[in-house]
Amino acid sequence: MDSRELQKLRAAISRDPGNAELRYLLGAELAERREYPEAVAQMRTALDINPKLHFARLQLGLLYLTMSQPDDSLATWAPLEELDETAALKAFKRGLEALIRDDFSACIGHLQRGIDLNKHNATLNDDMSQLIEKVRDGSVIAAPTTPAAANDFSGYGEVPRTRH
Repeated sequence: MDSRELQKLRAAISRDPGNAELRYLLGAELAERREYPEAVAQMRTALDINPKLHFARLQLGLLYLTMSQPDDSLATWAPLEELDETAALKAFKRGLEALIRDDFSACIGHLQRGIDLNKHNATLNDDMSQLIEKVRDGSVIAAPTTPAAANDFSGYGEVPRTRH
């Protein structure tokens, strides 16, 4: 997203400040640009507006993890535990929590379960597969990449790469 597109997104938010999806998209774009404090503020606002925007919740937790704030990640992800056992986001959350605990076997198992359950977001599955490989080869602490914003909100609740 270039600066002009970012300005358009900000203008759309100024016209509709209660639109959680727009705020999430802005937060994801800012995170991709490594403008982490403002990205956190936008994603946090998105969740304040719509606590069921589960994909944003997963992404915000990853952003906190990127910023070496695992306690904030855990707190942000906690509501995902209330999702059904068949929810991919719940499995991904559990895998990321296991990663934080350095329980690599459980991490891989939960992330793989999330991939198997996730039928809505192939990009997220690719990111989780890459994370599994990094865990397996011991390079999990490599610099993370920030996930791109997903425009399909029908499958709220997916996530990309991280470090712990």
